[in-house]
Amino acid sequence: MIKIYEIILVEEKIIYLPKLQYNCYFLGDSWKVVYKEKVQNISVNSFYGYPFYIVFENIEAVSEQLRMLTKKYHVLLSDIFPIELILKDMVENKQSYWLNLFVDFILEMNYLNENIAKILTETKNNRNFTQVLRHKIRRIILLNKYEY
Repeated sequence: MIKIYEIILVEEKIIYLPKLQYNCYFLGDSWKVVYKEKVQNISVNSFYGYPFYIVFENIEAVSEQLRMLTKKYHVLLSDIFPIELILKDMVENKQSYWLNLFVDFILEMNYLNENIAKILTETKNNRNFTQVLRHKIRRIILLNKYEY
């Protein structure tokens, strides 16, 4: 079986936001995030999602970049971008604002799946998240015929 990092170059820029001086590189089993010349290396084993959050304030640009990359390499979004790890991080750390933007990102990327729906249901009855956000999540999950 071919590993994703055998398909993609050793260090592939997957997200770039020049106005914000933000670049995100996929390294196969980790990511390098450069934000205003500060470099953070993030591995799957010691995941820290906050450096990725800025992506969700720039959904239009980022979603276009990620779509082009997934088409170029014929890979899934989750193969190159830690979407589920970021979601888990937001839910565990009760990041209501960022989670709201993340849900918009999932919709824009058309990437709601059973695993993401399951993680999102953890917000059910959790008052750390706004009622508006919980209702938005519930509506999206039910409209896509997942269990809530």
